[in-house]
Amino acid sequence: AAPRRGQAQDDRHRRRGCARLQPEPDHAQRHQGRPHQPARSRHARHDPRTHPAWRQSCRLRRILATLQGAEAVEAVLSSNPSTPSPVIGIRENKITRRPLMEAVAQTQEVAKAIEAKDFTRALSLRDPEFEDCLHAFRATTRLNTEYRVPESQRMRIGIIHTGAPAGGMNAATRTAVRYCLCHGHTPVAIYNGFAGLLEGNVAELTWLRVDQWGTRGGSELGTNRALPDSDMEGIAAKLAEYKIDSLFIVGGFEAMVAVNQLDKARDRYKALKIPLVHLPATISNNVPITEWSIGSDTSINVLVDACDAIKQSATASRNRVFVVETQGAGCGYIAMLGALASGANIVYTPENGITLKQLVDDVEFLKRRYQQDVAGKSEGRLVIRSEKASKTYTTEVISNILAEEGKDLFDSRLVSLGHTLQGGVPSPRDRTRAVRLTVKCIDWLEQQHGSKTPGAASIAIQGAEIRFVPIAEMIAAADTKHRRGKVQWWTPMQRLVDVLCGRINLENEPLNAGIVPLAATTTATQTS
Repeated sequence: AAPRRGQAQDDRHRRRGCARLQPEPDHAQRHQGRPHQPARSRHARHDPRTHPAWRQSCRLRRILATLQGAEAVEAVLSSNPSTPSPVIGIRENKITRRPLMEAVAQTQEVAKAIEAKDFTRALSLRDPEFEDCLHAFRATTRLNTEYRVPESQRMRIGIIHTGAPAGGMNAATRTAVRYCLCHGHTPVAIYNGFAGLLEGNVAELTWLRVDQWGTRGGSELGTNRALPDSDMEGIAAKLAEYKIDSLFIVGGFEAMVAVNQLDKARDRYKALKIPLVHLPATISNNVPITEWSIGSDTSINVLVDACDAIKQSATASRNRVFVVETQGAGCGYIAMLGALASGANIVYTPENGITLKQLVDDVEFLKRRYQQDVAGKSEGRLVIRSEKASKTYTTEVISNILAEEGKDLFDSRLVSLGHTLQGGVPSPRDRTRAVRLTVKCIDWLEQQHGSKTPGAASIAIQGAEIRFVPIAEMIAAADTKHRRGKVQWWTPMQRLVDVLCGRINLENEPLNAGIVPLAATTTATQTS
């Protein structure tokens, strides 16, 4: 019998695990047993506020607004009548002050240069990030032969992911592949980390193969925590077999350690005498020296989204405290920045640890905070705890203590977000920084190619500066026991969290402070 129409299509869908589309039901079938729902307007369907990227960028806006607001207050307090009025901005990862009139004058210069069609000057007046992103956009959106290097300088560049997945890894890989092709290099994907290299999971990547990778989370190449020292001889042999001329390693603390291991083994294996560059990419942001790692912004977005929903539940449940546990290993970056963006009242990090006295003070703080609320006012509050803040005072223990001690004022629940922080669509900031930093890494590999002593380095953001740090300097700045940097730039934010949650000078505020009940206002008005 001849196959019925559509059978071949059904078979293809079945092999792909898809269901064949069913005929559209008529109007009566669609609405049977359901109340009539008014149609959404065209404007509601296309509301930009419903787009994931818009929602994610809001988390960054909260943090920047908070930090810039605090800097503005400091500027006011430190000024005098002769101090020029400043404008508060940000450059790379540093909040900056600049005289307002100077900034306005430069902005006007940009407009004048554009009007005169002097685009070179207009571009030079822009922020360096703008120029870098424009160059990256031109080089990664179309194959342009004008960027190609001489054939003698072309390389086979290996691209590998190491460590835990982080948002922006795929954006970095897409940029590396297209930028390499634009310059005439051959991008070589190493799947499943160093373990995959030993198994020969290696393939060249094409322009279209990575077309949609920029918006994908996780790691399309696959990643794990395997390090090259497990079989350094085999790693060197595979790099020689596939004729890898330089290596671009994307990952977190493990990737930094891997670069150091490869660098130390160069004297023993000729195949390892190639340029090695590391792009920090980890949700924990625990790589030393650099103040920013690809993926850390996305993880904070996921955390804050969860905290917003949890806080709604806490408020609706009447005087409930939620203890939220986050990932981050030995680094409390996610917990601290998440507390700042979500309005948490207490934050526990591995850097500060947890003591019994601190818990007693925190219980008293929460009790005082609830006593100061207007009677009957519904209020939910958050406590954010990094997973390795303490071995003794676990999330469950803290939640039980709060529930027992505050039972007359509030109760407590716990939530562990776990590996959800490794998921999510990469944030706009992680994507754009992945693109920009990757371009700089490939340029650095080109500079190192052919050198008698090729370098091994990590790209780092420090304040308003981007620089390449030798891997030996990175290791020297690392606290290998706790897998983080010896110096953490964000730890002073603890005081800002305390100020914003009302912990500072709380004892000076009266009980039942806050909004005056409407009945009391009406009575006072009538009396007067």
